[in-house]
Amino acid sequence: MSWLDALADEVLVQLCLSGDRAAFAEIVRRYQKQIFSLTYRLTNHVEDAQDLAQEVFLKLYQVLDKYDGNRPFFPWMYKVASNVCYTALRKKPQQDVPLEKVIEFAPLVPKKESQPEDYAEVKETQRLVQQAIAELPENYRVPLVLRYLEDLSYQQIAEVMDLPVTTIETRLFRGKSLLQKRLSLVLERGGKHEMSGS
Repeated sequence: MSWLDALADEVLVQLCLSGDRAAFAEIVRRYQKQIFSLTYRLTNHVEDAQDLAQEVFLKLYQVLDKYDGNRPFFPWMYKVASNVCYTALRKKPQQDVPLEKVIEFAPLVPKKESQPEDYAEVKETQRLVQQAIAELPENYRVPLVLRYLEDLSYQQIAEVMDLPVTTIETRLFRGKSLLQKRLSLVLERGGKHEMSGS
């Protein structure tokens, strides 16, 4: 435990700006899991996510002087992180790599009881959902990841992406609709499930 643990984010930023490297190391320690979670879920690749997380903290260090200490630090930091990710995603060709984390969209994934014979079907449906999310356009994929995987509120997503809440609501609605259409086609071909309405 360090005495830095008890300090607010805003105080740590001020210490960083005065040349205290230990203070920035504490910011990294405090938020590295959240940042890696974000970069991984947006890149779908462990090594890319690790590189991108390092890039996020490097960028964060470079722009700390632009942070307004009168506003919460976390949304501002997340916005910086997201911008770094957007830039990287635009530069890199889209990869057909499924998200490896379990994704639970209640209206999208058919509910199944825990009978062993159904387990394989449920896992396959989850895989299809993961693949479909990975293939969505970025303007839909990013809000869906932030909302349903990172558990951010609409307001937090709006702050992170620098967009109105109404735009976030629209993108989430359209993103879910796209996801349902893609999954419906796949599942109809498989003849295994019917998609439930949202």
